[in-house]
Amino acid sequence: MNIFDFVSISNKQYKAHQDFKGISRKISKASSTYFDTETSIESCYMSNGMRLICEHRNSFTTTVGCFIPAGAMYETQDERGSALFLEHLFFRRTKCYNKEQIECIIEEIGGNVTALAMRDLFLFYGTVVSCKVDKIIQLFANVILNGVICDEDVTQEKIVILEKLSEMESDREKIVMDYLPTIAYQDTALGNSVYPETDTIKKFSTKNLSEFRNRLFQTCYMTIVCTGSICLKELQKIVCKRFDCNIEEYKSSFGVSNKLRFCKNITEYRFSAAELRFRDDDNELGYAAIGFEGSSYKEREDRIALTVAKEIIGSWNVTGGGINHNAPFIAHFAYNTDLCYMYKSFFHHWAQSTSIWGCYFVCDYSTLLYMVRALQKEWMKLCTVITEKEVSRAVHQCITKDLLILNNPENRFLDIVENVFRCGYYEPVEHRVIEYEKVTADKIREVSDKYIYYQSPVVVALGRIEGFPDYITLKSELNHYIVIGGNDIINRKKRNGFDVKSMKNCMIEDNDSSPVEFGYLGKSYSMTMDDRVE
Repeated sequence: MNIFDFVSISNKQYKAHQDFKGISRKISKASSTYFDTETSIESCYMSNGMRLICEHRNSFTTTVGCFIPAGAMYETQDERGSALFLEHLFFRRTKCYNKEQIECIIEEIGGNVTALAMRDLFLFYGTVVSCKVDKIIQLFANVILNGVICDEDVTQEKIVILEKLSEMESDREKIVMDYLPTIAYQDTALGNSVYPETDTIKKFSTKNLSEFRNRLFQTCYMTIVCTGSICLKELQKIVCKRFDCNIEEYKSSFGVSNKLRFCKNITEYRFSAAELRFRDDDNELGYAAIGFEGSSYKEREDRIALTVAKEIIGSWNVTGGGINHNAPFIAHFAYNTDLCYMYKSFFHHWAQSTSIWGCYFVCDYSTLLYMVRALQKEWMKLCTVITEKEVSRAVHQCITKDLLILNNPENRFLDIVENVFRCGYYEPVEHRVIEYEKVTADKIREVSDKYIYYQSPVVVALGRIEGFPDYITLKSELNHYIVIGGNDIINRKKRNGFDVKSMKNCMIEDNDSSPVEFGYLGKSYSMTMDDRVE
């Protein structure tokens, strides 16, 4: 599906995307309470190819913005760094206004504006009181249609960007997570980081930035998203006035949206099972991320299940404490054994067809091996003996996080943007709640076996990492699961026809209530088999 294939959605009537057809499920009382949280979302096309998406709800403020498929992955070799420079210079100057005048306009309407460059997307938006929406759209139209870039601004911004990159060196998490997709999708467009090499920034020219902007920042590639007390008809009038265009029928604009295919094979990617290590013994800590190729955003069932799996692994840091009250097992062991200083599960989507699922962690150099083994055991647990109790906890956390989006206008706007950009339509929160509640332990095992079990990960590690296991050892631990209970040892390696569910049944039939032992850092912890398998 093209990202511009959008279907109108409302609270009273939902014109179902084909994946939603055939859903017949008795909705729980809990999920039915979410059905009134959504308001209507409508869309239309304009004669210039621009698409409008509007959510009308009761609010004193309105968040409105525009997204364009113009991230770093769309840069040519000569244009490297253009998305980053444009993020800094987007609201800098137009044919009508200079920097000071633009700042005065924003102050007068009492709003705030943000421009954000990503690998696959360029986004800018602002939040104002609802009666000032016309003013901020007028500013956006002026910036889009009349924006200019001069050599003086580019020269000044080079200093700012280089200083920003220098400051980033102290943010190890940002460095690791930026390298992760670069290594995972190396030699493809998606491997382009928003942050280019230092030499590229120093040699960057205004001409390259102008070419990048003129090529991609066309109205036929743009989608305006508005969430607030402005209805679609009001938004249409404002856009028609400021962009000098008319309302167009959906079908006649469908062909215009296909102009996004301006660059052959631009969305092709290849996930590389590779690693990047930078050893720095001057640092006492090791910073690492291990990721697997996940589902695309459109694979709804797998995406929902992997999101729940991410919450099962969870996150923790030393400021969290918790003693024995941490639900995730790694958080529990980390607190009691100083296993790590922090860890954070992640599930990042890229473009419309790929994602990376995994975990980032920070450890003392002497505990890196133990941390990796702990993660591997928990990942193998997802593939084998995950319990319904753990799945239920994670499902409730996912539902809560999605519902919290409704309370924040900016997060609400970003949620609509992500849904529409990545799969072409907006999936209401109530439908997501239903899908979360359908996730079971069997589904988690099925999806984990597909995306984690014996899969080749991408690895990025830096700092004092001499204790980090080599790649072959790391992967070999992902093809078996060992549980020691009583006198039994189960070591199941992946073979053709191996069913992880049968392993669970085998363990249940054993009826062995002896403690299962887990050793970390020379300390042993145990729990009964009943705690691991329902």
